[in-house]
Amino acid sequence: MRNNVTIITPCFNENVTVIAFLHEVVEVVKDLPFQFTIVVVDDASTDNTLKLLQEFEPAAQNVTMQILKLRYNSGHQGAIYQGLLFARELDCNKFIVMDSDGEDDPQAIRELVYVDDYKIVNVIRGRRKENFTFRFSYHIYKIIFNLITGRIMNFGNYCMIDKDILQSATGTSFVHFAAYLSKHRVEAKKIIYNRRKRIDGKSKMNLTSLVHHAFKSFIEYAEDFLMIFLKLFLFIAIVFIGMIGYVLYKKIFTDEAILGWASTLSASLFTTAIICLGFFVIGILLLNILSKNKSANHEIFINMSAGRNKKQNSDNMLEEV
Repeated sequence: MRNNVTIITPCFNENVTVIAFLHEVVEVVKDLPFQFTIVVVDDASTDNTLKLLQEFEPAAQNVTMQILKLRYNSGHQGAIYQGLLFARELDCNKFIVMDSDGEDDPQAIRELVYVDDYKIVNVIRGRRKENFTFRFSYHIYKIIFNLITGRIMNFGNYCMIDKDILQSATGTSFVHFAAYLSKHRVEAKKIIYNRRKRIDGKSKMNLTSLVHHAFKSFIEYAEDFLMIFLKLFLFIAIVFIGMIGYVLYKKIFTDEAILGWASTLSASLFTTAIICLGFFVIGILLLNILSKNKSANHEIFINMSAGRNKKQNSDNMLEEV
């Protein structure tokens, strides 16, 4: 178990990109003194990705591959969760999660596998290859995330976790894996590797997907959002009550005219309505968390490697004879 390592990687319509990625991973790990199981989670691809995966044979004695086909598309984070669900039954205590598009540098595996005594090892993103607009927007997102949560989000899915963290993740589920890991009150080690370009050179991440990605990370911290809105609501409520009292006092007990008192009250009511809307949004976020907890342990994958692995085992036995 100590020398067993599982690599979990989701893919969707990656075509030959995922095959190039797998070749690179195998080349990196083939000389390491560990037994590797690569779990590729096909997120219901609509192209020939699954066919190419089934034809792929790891050219290394210490590497086996499991192919999981999801019954329906569950998104990138959902595919990671399904891979973790499958991996928790494996005889292993080191689980590496990484993307299959080549942006996560496989060379980091050489360093990750030798790290012990840490439940979480995050691969921090060094230099990025995206354009200036994307990098600037991502920097703004990190600042907002830090202000709200008090934590620094400078890493993505690329990480290594132990069995305890895996059991926790599969037991409660998540909508944003990196943000979920950042919530754990355990000592985490960090190593730095540059973020590479996709193997095919066409990044799937744009500003729209970045916003969606950021929104999901905030869902993991919905309780923090709730507290911020609660404090803001209480502050505005106090100011609003003070303004109402002041307007009524001036109107009833003095002869001083208050210009724009009606518009002032209207603006105050509008502000209160916005705050109430904020509470509604936060309530939706909390319901999302409750729903994801209810969906924990729900397997939607089909193991496409079962028959193939039997054939490989049979071939190995014949070679031994």
